[in-house]
Amino acid sequence: MLDLAPAHARVRRLWLGQSRHAETVAIYRGDEAVAAMMFRRHGWRRTEVAMAAAPFAAGHMGRLIRMAQLTLLPLGQTRLIVAKVHPANRAGQRMASLVGFRPAKSRPDLWILRS
Repeated sequence: MLDLAPAHARVRRLWLGQSRHAETVAIYRGDEAVAAMMFRRHGWRRTEVAMAAAPFAAGHMGRLIRMAQLTLLPLGQTRLIVAKVHPANRAGQRMASLVGFRPAKSRPDLWILRS
């Protein structure tokens, strides 16, 4: 997570704290971490998903999106899968949309997986 966390100290602490309290899966290409996904349960039927990607991961986005779909769509059959995407984060919104998330009507930062 240190390789993937943003450079800003406050945001870096938040990412590292989240990775300690959530199930975290890293995706490697060789010896380099390309991305990490974090799964945190909220209640008994809701899971929040977060993803961190390295800057050089842009060339691997198609594969990362497919891996996310193959991982999340089966989970979405029995659980509500949500992601928080800042309204100004266009790249995050695009990736969430490609994976299968749709924005919630009540909150612009909350995206819900639609299978």
